[in-house]
Amino acid sequence: MQARGSAHIKIIDVSHHQDEIDWVKVSASGIAGAFIKATDGRLGVDSNFSRNATAARAAGLPIGFYHYAHPEVNNAIAEAKHFAEVVKEYESQFPHVLDVEGDASKIKSAELTKWCITWFTEVQRLTSHPVMIYTSASFARSNLGKDLGRWPLWIAHYGVLTPMDNHIWSTWAVFQYTSSGRINGINGNVDLDAMEQSFFEKYAVKAVEAPIAVGPQPINPLDTVKVAVDGKTIAFGRIIDSQAYVPLRQLGDALQVTVRWDAAAATPYVDGKPITNFKLVSGKTYISLRAAVEALGGKVTWDKDMRQLDVYK
Repeated sequence: MQARGSAHIKIIDVSHHQDEIDWVKVSASGIAGAFIKATDGRLGVDSNFSRNATAARAAGLPIGFYHYAHPEVNNAIAEAKHFAEVVKEYESQFPHVLDVEGDASKIKSAELTKWCITWFTEVQRLTSHPVMIYTSASFARSNLGKDLGRWPLWIAHYGVLTPMDNHIWSTWAVFQYTSSGRINGINGNVDLDAMEQSFFEKYAVKAVEAPIAVGPQPINPLDTVKVAVDGKTIAFGRIIDSQAYVPLRQLGDALQVTVRWDAAAATPYVDGKPITNFKLVSGKTYISLRAAVEALGGKVTWDKDMRQLDVYK
């Protein structure tokens, strides 16, 4: 198993235990996505599922849904159909998640593994959406079979940088490393997760960023600052901490400067120089107006009333 590091994307997972969440504040705090509990067993639905799913997407976050399994008492097909029915009206980016832990250990490993595969197969058939598994490091080692290794792993192990190895997966896609995180917008504790950047980009970046590349329309209700280069709208930015922030890559492309993301340093670079005053929101790098002027050059005007940033080469 790989260790958690600064290059990983910061994600949270939530349920009704977090009560009412201010998703706008969560997004502004640097959280890049969320997994949301949808269902439990054959009939249960998380009481905050609909509100969380709707509000998190409205705040611009890519999301995924998870199902808490009860294979010790229920049929896999029944639980899969229940989950698929509940989530069918909601948009999600990350794979659908089967949460296997707790009393699921009451059945034998071979039987449990077969149960999980049946759930995956049925959910994929019903939703045409990718799936993955969530479990703890100890549960994976003691209760699951190798046939589950074909699906991505979201693993839980608290208080360590590297989760305990198991005989099924050599790497994780998502690592839940604490249940006592504190995030602006959430009262009380919340689970914090690290996500591999390649996994995030596979499922979330295209869903979040692609519309901006093909037309001058905001894809996020928080992106209310119009960014124009030589009179042509190229992107939309937002106000963060009372400052105007603009999407770095779109601005760099328009000004024909080289922008790259250094995963190891978790830092963006413009023409080889590191940028320090930036925010990573929903997988997109936003740079402050002041830093943009210093790094990218050109002449800049800011129309506060129109909330428009004009850049001239």
